Amino acid sequence: MPTPRVSVVIPTYNRQTLVLEAIESVLGQTFKDFEIIVIDDGSKDETSIRLRPYLDRVIYYAQKNQGVAAARNTGIRLSQGEFICFLDSDDLWLPTKLAKQISFADAHPEYGLISADGSGFEANMKPAEKNKSEVHEIHNGLVVEHLLFGNWILTSTVMVRRKCLEEVGGFDEDIGKYGEDWLLWMRVASKFPIYFLPEVLGTYRLQPGGLTDNRPEEQFQSLMRCIQKLSVLPQFQKKPSLLQKAEYRICLERAWNNRSSGEYDYAIAKLKRACKLQAVPIVPACQLFRTFIEKRFRRKIFAEPSL
Repeated sequence: MPTPRVSVVIPTYNRQTLVLEAIESVLGQTFKDFEIIVIDDGSKDETSIRLRPYLDRVIYYAQKNQGVAAARNTGIRLSQGEFICFLDSDDLWLPTKLAKQISFADAHPEYGLISADGSGFEANMKPAEKNKSEVHEIHNGLVVEHLLFGNWILTSTVMVRRKCLEEVGGFDEDIGKYGEDWLLWMRVASKFPIYFLPEVLGTYRLQPGGLTDNRPEEQFQSLMRCIQKLSVLPQFQKKPSLLQKAEYRICLERAWNNRSSGEYDYAIAKLKRACKLQAVPIVPACQLFRTFIEKRFRRKIFAEPSL
């Protein structure tokens, strides 16, 4: 069989219904020269049974549960295409997604990664949240320094050249369950120009209880490991202050979230970390003082018996 131009990697875990919708959104593409690789990351539902009718059109590979980074890496290893796309099993593509990205990639071979705008939707298909282009200031070209302070790349819209992944490697499986995609885009952007197509070509499902809603401390620790790993990139070896600035911003943002949730000990730890990142830490020191006061005042209120 001829080698497909595009390999579509779909990692899935316990999404026996949603993964079928994702597959159908690929099969409905106007561009047809692709292969679909579904990596079942240890599902305990009926994913394997539900996929049987698709096995003449889909490469199905089951592995023990190792996380989404490992599942995507398995898909990359099994893939053959010149271009590799990623589609999370709860996301969907618009029918012209591949056609428009292939057309751009062929016309602009200098770009290593091409993403696109994406919109969120709720379970009832009702649009929710703003599009990526409405939230972030988008940059094209050599954007690694810009991407450090705002990730506008939606994983399910990415098309990346195989040669780029062969040079920079795949997804990092050691940083935890958050930020593995951003870290890879940063590594690609450190070596290749990237481009953002200003059109919604993918949609992502907003689900209560998802990773972005829960485990905020795991998220924070993963981001800190990402910052540490980014220090090996030549751009940040020349400008280490950029990583320090990014870490500082993450600490302040996450500390504010902790304070808003009444998680004062977590907020205090992050603010102390932020203080060490500034020569004159006026802002984090003031916030640290306020957090101590709020924590003490809150404890005093709950310790007093009701009259």
